[in-house]
Amino acid sequence: MTLDFDVERLTEAVAENDEHHHESMRTLGGDLRDLHAESRRAVGGASRRDFLIRSAVAATTLTVGTQVLPMGRLFTGIASAQVLTDADIAAFAASLEFTVVNAYSAIAASGKVPDQPVADAMASFSTQHQAHGDAFTSLSTGKITPNTVNPTLQTALATQLGQAVDEMGVVRLALGMENAAAATYQFALGALETLQYRQLTASIMPIEAGHAAVLGQIVFGGDPKKDLEKVWLPPFQTQAGFVDPTKNPVA
Repeated sequence: MTLDFDVERLTEAVAENDEHHHESMRTLGGDLRDLHAESRRAVGGASRRDFLIRSAVAATTLTVGTQVLPMGRLFTGIASAQVLTDADIAAFAASLEFTVVNAYSAIAASGKVPDQPVADAMASFSTQHQAHGDAFTSLSTGKITPNTVNPTLQTALATQLGQAVDEMGVVRLALGMENAAAATYQFALGALETLQYRQLTASIMPIEAGHAAVLGQIVFGGDPKKDLEKVWLPPFQTQAGFVDPTKNPVA
């Protein structure tokens, strides 16, 4: 089955997302410093529409609603009642990123994505996830080693890939992965205490929401009216559907 989508539009969106990724990682320390100093007191979210038409991270509004703030109490370890530290959360985020990289590798090897532009988009996203995982690993203070996948997420994604019967099923799986990653980082911003950790998380979140926006073009044919549940282009990025680290421990 060949998917019906605008190849030129998809290619342009992937290129813009890649530019956004490189710019956000390059200017992480400067562009986000002032933006996130006030994030815990702000209300709102990140408009995913911006991710398709704007490449400057500093131009993207990334804010956290007050409903997110109690989340820190939910970040408790499985074996203890201690709240997870910023380094613990970074290690979890790294495991999520490496698991997504592994999932994209499995997708490529499955032969279920015959359309080359779609395969190229996923390869680009995978490279970015690898960079994000490496960045989170560097802030984990040794709590995770490079390329360590999350075992629970790994099993779940492998099962879902096996159940995907065609290319559209695989694209929907990838869309779900990217939405979950973006939601997880929106959620995590309410628990992180250190500016450096918040900066990294807030710089990565819109890139992964941008991945979802690109994949949504394929799933919904570029027509927001078909997205009745607003999973493709919600007005604001929310924490709905986040991946809970207490249910998906790193080890």
